[in-house]
Amino acid sequence: MRRVLIISHAYLSPANRGKLRALASRGVDVTVGVPQRWRDLVLGGTIEIAWERQNGVEVFPIPARHHGEADAVKFGGRALHALLRDKRPDLVQVEEESTTPAAQQVVRAARYLGLPAILFTHQNVELPLPWLARRRRRRMLRRIKGAIAGSGAAAALLRRVVPDLPVAAIPQLGIHVPTEPQHMHHEGVAIGCVGRLVPEKGVDTLLQALAENRSHRWHLTVVGDGPDRERLERLASDLRLAARVRWAGALPPEDVRKLWPELDVLVLPARALPTWAEPAAHVVAEAMAYEVAVVGTSAGATPEVIGDAGVVVPPDDPLALSGALRRLASPDHRRPLAQAGRARAMQLFSDDAVAERTLTFWRDLLG
Repeated sequence: MRRVLIISHAYLSPANRGKLRALASRGVDVTVGVPQRWRDLVLGGTIEIAWERQNGVEVFPIPARHHGEADAVKFGGRALHALLRDKRPDLVQVEEESTTPAAQQVVRAARYLGLPAILFTHQNVELPLPWLARRRRRRMLRRIKGAIAGSGAAAALLRRVVPDLPVAAIPQLGIHVPTEPQHMHHEGVAIGCVGRLVPEKGVDTLLQALAENRSHRWHLTVVGDGPDRERLERLASDLRLAARVRWAGALPPEDVRKLWPELDVLVLPARALPTWAEPAAHVVAEAMAYEVAVVGTSAGATPEVIGDAGVVVPPDDPLALSGALRRLASPDHRRPLAQAGRARAMQLFSDDAVAERTLTFWRDLLG
């Protein structure tokens, strides 16, 4: 395995390229193709990407435009074909969902040039699709060499669609694991919640749970923005919690790392919905690496990430969540979980661990 081309908008931020650098350190020549211009709907503004090579990773901008959904893109066909033809990689991995134009473009181009292609997917619930879209997805999945799924549920969904497709469950992004986590001293329990403020994330359940613990000493930092923010701020006021909640807004990935020393507990209170489930719980793995105790719901990928190194509660259950937070108010109770979480993050979710698992799958797939 000498040359690999990975195509995904996930690597627009340098903070997300740890896996790529770890692959390069293992002797792989890594090129990552990203959209040349990107309209950031969370942080605002437009990102312009220029060619660069750092730490063995070449970042190659491809002309692209947004297509339909907020994070769906369509690449310029000539530029995409030219990149694949000039690089002639041993493997092309496209990290976009199977129903997106980008994924279908890359797989078609790779097949035309006789290059083996792999898909990465987070999709972990079956979505209703028109007959033609289902046919296109199945046809595309039969043209790829294998797939990497971000969770066990996503892998199971792929196997239902194409039973004979080789699939491995590996996270898309690795995490930075600090040499020695530092924590600030603060009054009461410092609780954090990081994610886009949309109903699916269940932040209202967290606020209701904290209202049950009004007599305890705690404060909450909410990092993220979105269409649900105004409703959530109003709910915090109605529950008489406003003075104990800090709304930090959306932060770039590199700034989220600065938050971990300030927290004792991270909560991911995501819901279970027919058309959506937490796809990655990446923020949970990152908190674990910094010895922050974690609480999540049993929906989506969260319990798979937490394992036995944190607390898992039912979704939409404020009383169960409030009870978990009361127990974690004790340093003696949360310290062993935080230490177990750090060990689990190092073993399974670090940049090196994700790169090693990915490289092993590639080698097994291509012989």
